[in-house]
Amino acid sequence: MAWRIAVAVAGAALVAVAAPALARADGDPASDVLYNGKVFVPFYGKLSPTLERQLQQVVADAWKEHFPIKVAVISSRSDLGAVGALWLEPERYSHFLGEELAFLYKGRLLIVMPNGYGLNHGALPTAAERRLLAQVPIGKGLNGQTASAADAVRRLAAAAGHPRPKPIAAKSSASRDRLIIAGVVILLGTLALILVASVRRRLP
Repeated sequence: MAWRIAVAVAGAALVAVAAPALARADGDPASDVLYNGKVFVPFYGKLSPTLERQLQQVVADAWKEHFPIKVAVISSRSDLGAVGALWLEPERYSHFLGEELAFLYKGRLLIVMPNGYGLNHGALPTAAERRLLAQVPIGKGLNGQTASAADAVRRLAAAAGHPRPKPIAAKSSASRDRLIIAGVVILLGTLALILVASVRRRLP
């Protein structure tokens, strides 16, 4: 009997601990993901893995350049969970989500909905950044929104003096490849000339 009581008490304690997290996940999926993560994309939908990786990389690059920003791509009302009333209200949702995350994160928070961007940076002014975002078109569908989110992060970081580092290594590699190819072509051409000259000398 004692062990049954102990199991019951342990189960009740586990439910009590897990309930807030479950409620948060059900109520607002993005807040659950962004609590520790940097990018939220919808759980359902045909999102290109390449575009998702690009967005993750752009955000990671921004953090490395000392430009912290978190991004939530919201492509449908269902992505908002229990706060569906904020659908197509990116600015309002950015403030709502900012308050949800304020305990651990007070940096920039970018929301991308089909009809526009939302930007929250706590109590700091964001007027200039909002004007910049107004010039960044939003693509159609989940893939279009995700690509636009990456573009918006790049532009925001660049405007703040944190341009993404140029892919020097990639350019150097490409140049090296071109030099190697050119060298091979020249070598083959030289060998061909030597062969022709050798054949001519052997002819009567």
